[in-house]
Amino acid sequence: MRTPRRRAAQITGALAISALVTVSARAAAPNVRGKISGQDKLVPDVYAEAAKPEAKRWSWREPSPSVAAKFRTLSADPSRDVCIAAMRADDQGPLDPLRMTVTGGRVMPTTIVVTPGTQLVFKNFDPFKHRIYVVGQKTMSPEDLEANRERKWAAPPPGRYEVRDELFPSVRTFIVVDKQVAAISYPGRDGAFGFTLPAGEYYLKAFFGGKNVGKAVQHNVRERGGPSEIKDPLNLADGPTPAAAGN
Repeated sequence: MRTPRRRAAQITGALAISALVTVSARAAAPNVRGKISGQDKLVPDVYAEAAKPEAKRWSWREPSPSVAAKFRTLSADPSRDVCIAAMRADDQGPLDPLRMTVTGGRVMPTTIVVTPGTQLVFKNFDPFKHRIYVVGQKTMSPEDLEANRERKWAAPPPGRYEVRDELFPSVRTFIVVDKQVAAISYPGRDGAFGFTLPAGEYYLKAFFGGKNVGKAVQHNVRERGGPSEIKDPLNLADGPTPAAAGN
């Protein structure tokens, strides 16, 4: 039976993931807070592919001098492209159902980390249909997803899975399945993220493009003592720790 504490551990604070998880609005405030850095160095594959001349999918325009250079960079949007996972040493059960938003030629978030058996609910918010599928998985083959309709998919055994769309090449979302995921969070545009976690020892790992980026950070959550801050930002530009390199 899922306890209220276990449920709270899967809910982030006032971050993007709160819009994805089907939960009560009365979730506890985050008791672990941190920040990321180096996200400006991450470029989603779909951007890099579209920029190639042979793709014929990009329209280059003269940059406006009134727009700061940092806003013209095609880098990752942390609120949808960077998933922070809190891992424990022991295996965790399925998380509560998570919504995957299909809209604007995208499936968001573009990287998500879950445990086996977690149900992902793909909902089409576009006024036209999509044909999303998970590469190499007969459990979610191409099928019409009409406007305002849903498709449900339970995460399989551990691994890295890719979501595509037969009708829109801009769709590319990655699902990382790991037995040790206790909770996930998505940073805001300022790089800040938060978790609501029960007491215990955790390893925080960042994922982008379905792969671990940056080094894992160990963090202990105490039974009492109030909210805790992770001292140093998770630098996504660093190489992953050897133990996490295969994710």
